[in-house]
Amino acid sequence: MYAFNGLQGSAMFKEKMLRATQVPMQEFICFLRFRHLKVWREANFSCPRAINKKAVTYRKWCGSSESGPRGFPFSIPSYLYKDLDKHVLRNFSRFRLRAHHLRVESCKWHGGSSICDNKCECGEVQDEKHVHFFCKCAEVCELRMRYRDLFEECLRLCVHLLLRALNLFLSWLFITVSLILRSMHS
Repeated sequence: MYAFNGLQGSAMFKEKMLRATQVPMQEFICFLRFRHLKVWREANFSCPRAINKKAVTYRKWCGSSESGPRGFPFSIPSYLYKDLDKHVLRNFSRFRLRAHHLRVESCKWHGGSSICDNKCECGEVQDEKHVHFFCKCAEVCELRMRYRDLFEECLRLCVHLLLRALNLFLSWLFITVSLILRSMHS
């Protein structure tokens, strides 16, 4: 019965289960899908550095911008179709899913700081964004160059999100300026 918690119409579904009557599956599936997609809706309006949640990090920095089947906010990443060694595939998947040993994650288990180690000397948080774009550690730079084709998809996503944000800002600016000009002429 706990599985119905947080589901729209949960009282009705619980009652139908207790009475052993037919559950309207179409309605149930719709509400269940809505509840599952709540994670992605919340991630859309969050910043990974402000809210340390794996879903937010994945959605903002590593997720795919394209919609999958039935409009789901994911599609199969292109690196899964490439002919890669098993360990490279595993490590890249772990990187995307925040299941890695970067300091932003490992400091949760071992304590300590999430600041990048001495090899980089930048003083920034060692997270996916830092490693992907800014880390100056020779080992990280070498990995970025060796597997740059894997990171291009993430880079395209970042550019896509940046352009979308810029488009929204310019639309807001246009509307605001239009309203100000109208009020000045009235």
